[in-house]
Amino acid sequence: MTTTIKLKWLLALVMIFGGFTVYKIFEGLVHNPAYQEYEWVFKIISEFGLFISVIVSAGYFHHWFIAAEEHKEAEISLRETLGKYVDGVLMNSVKRGFLGITNKEFDFSQIMHGLKPGDYVYWLITFDPRFKNKSRELENAIKTGVHFRMLILKADCRSGELRAAETNGFNPHEFNEYSKLFKVSLEDVISRIDDTITGSLGVFVYDGLPSLPLFIIIRKESRKVEVYNSFYLTEPVSKMPYLHWETEFKSGNQELFESDHWNMSELFLDYFKKRWDMEKEKLYAAGNQDVQPEDFIHAPAAAREKCTEIFIGM
Repeated sequence: MTTTIKLKWLLALVMIFGGFTVYKIFEGLVHNPAYQEYEWVFKIISEFGLFISVIVSAGYFHHWFIAAEEHKEAEISLRETLGKYVDGVLMNSVKRGFLGITNKEFDFSQIMHGLKPGDYVYWLITFDPRFKNKSRELENAIKTGVHFRMLILKADCRSGELRAAETNGFNPHEFNEYSKLFKVSLEDVISRIDDTITGSLGVFVYDGLPSLPLFIIIRKESRKVEVYNSFYLTEPVSKMPYLHWETEFKSGNQELFESDHWNMSELFLDYFKKRWDMEKEKLYAAGNQDVQPEDFIHAPAAAREKCTEIFIGM
């Protein structure tokens, strides 16, 4: 409770009890024969004291018991009205789970600080040149019990070469060097994660289509799926704003492709799972020569199998 609110409470109590005290004192004087000639003055003061006491009492009763409930109802009504209006203006945005667009580029640090033990994070990316300075935040999140599953682009692959050609400020050589540095930074984090850590990190290195930058958070406590996605345009993805989506987490296999019920968060989650399963199948395919040991890195070292799994239920 702030000082201002405390002072308001004190003033109200002074007016209530002060008004009642004035009423009782001057009511007694009204009936005192010694002051009969001032009876009408004392009567006015007495009634005024009672009036102040009753009005302030009634006002505070209304404020704390009636107005508070009315405010809640008005807030709910306003939220529903705005939701319908925004949903109509932005073409079913509420129904599809759209929350907004980030004010600037993706804020990795802010996201890391908001994660809690048991949360799962899925990240589909080529690379992020800022990550070298942010890797400690990833490490700390893993050590607090957060699980990360990442798909990162393989260096020296054809997809990287094509992406570099369309990105301002990069040539294929620089692009490949950043891809290598990104993987090295993750390996550095892995080297500091021991088997006592409750969180985990699984990283597949892919050479297919980058598709779109995608960052998904499955929040264990609130049972929410929160998604940030951007696009691969001419600007580096590290400078791009992200779209923000959210939905309730639904465990198990559910049919998503009834377009009238589409929620974008669910579609993004389904896409990541598909991409992850494709890499996992290549890893475990008998005699597959296309997958090198370095194409899957993980931590803790003893949790290899666990690190190939993604979250399917709470």
